[in-house]
Amino acid sequence: MSTKIFSILTKSRPVLKQATSVTLTRIDKFHNNFAIRQKSTDEPVATIKVPEPEAGKMQAAVLNEFSKPLAIENVKYPRIKNENEVIIDVHYCALNGPDVLQMRNEYTSNSSLPKILGYEVAGKLLQIGEEAKAKGFKVGDKVVALNKIRSGGLAEQCTAEVTDIWKVQSTAKLLDSVCILENYMTALIGLEKQANLEENEMVLANVGLGGVALAAVDIAANVFRAQVIGVSVSEEKAAHVREKGAFASLAFNDKKLVKKIEEFAAERGIKGVFEGSEGQKLKLTLDCFTKVYGDNFSSNILRDDNFSVLVQHLSREGRLIIAGFVPKEEESHDEKKGSVIPSAINLNQFKTENFEAYREAGQDVLQYYDEGLIKPSYSFITGLYNVNEAVGCISNLKCFGKVIINLKKPSSMNEK
Repeated sequence: MSTKIFSILTKSRPVLKQATSVTLTRIDKFHNNFAIRQKSTDEPVATIKVPEPEAGKMQAAVLNEFSKPLAIENVKYPRIKNENEVIIDVHYCALNGPDVLQMRNEYTSNSSLPKILGYEVAGKLLQIGEEAKAKGFKVGDKVVALNKIRSGGLAEQCTAEVTDIWKVQSTAKLLDSVCILENYMTALIGLEKQANLEENEMVLANVGLGGVALAAVDIAANVFRAQVIGVSVSEEKAAHVREKGAFASLAFNDKKLVKKIEEFAAERGIKGVFEGSEGQKLKLTLDCFTKVYGDNFSSNILRDDNFSVLVQHLSREGRLIIAGFVPKEEESHDEKKGSVIPSAINLNQFKTENFEAYREAGQDVLQYYDEGLIKPSYSFITGLYNVNEAVGCISNLKCFGKVIINLKKPSSMNEK
């Protein structure tokens, strides 16, 4: 059924370019167990040896050995080797879960060492190849890059391909811009392509520990004007979700969540949402998404391919969009009867399969920011010399928003 939850609903789909408690005991157990499993990568680093600047070289955070802290080194400046490349003067680099997984050698693709991590970058173009010139880029342009294959952002300069950069408005803040691409593109693709979200629909966003699901709340509430129910790990985080525009935000509790869904559905004339086969499917779906609040997941939490969006038909009267983080279990349960296995969004795969839509998604989220519709969140900003403290912030699940490395102020401590 494609009928909507609301009895009165605008039928036309919005044109995007015109869009002006889990109990504390369980949470503590989850964090404690997770911390115990951390490797030496995540241990506090009291001091980091910083070499004196060297003529003809730049400074970078280098991974020389898996499961060990990053080292600050003087390395050669990058050079353009192909016509489709550009060189970015890096102002900010976001540190993400996959960077930490690469440090442990637990990412989906193998890394060769030594390596400079960091793939979400904001800065200015220093050099451009012929292909970039043909596309209208010029030296001095402010850009953001999603450099997922090459990485290299934890350095004063990095190389990127022109297909992985987007121009930023001259008035935009590079600090905000570096927080946008991965999370907001993933959320937009899920809500638009997988769910075909329309104005005023109901969205249950399982925000959990933040990241892309928090971006989904922002987009759903402020671009699509959806009715968003946010679910997160604590009351403190629930308040932050409410600030993003969710009309209801709560810390996860099985019974409370079920009760709230029943209440919201009843307000729209929908009854018996947990009855019958569809009701059983909804319960399985909720269980699938809320496994993040258990204590059996470690590295999976840091992956970049675990955000999913499902459409659940509540009854003949409407549907519920469920979006959020879905932990990947170590063993496949595909054969389990009645199992719910959402299809997660992988930006690298989406780029390969639908390049034009990938580029458009990046342009759209930047436009939403320019129009003031969305506001990215960051919770930890620090200089390059303190990069290992930033790694610990991510590894130990202490940060709800983005973790940012400031390349222009390498000695700065936490700026927020």
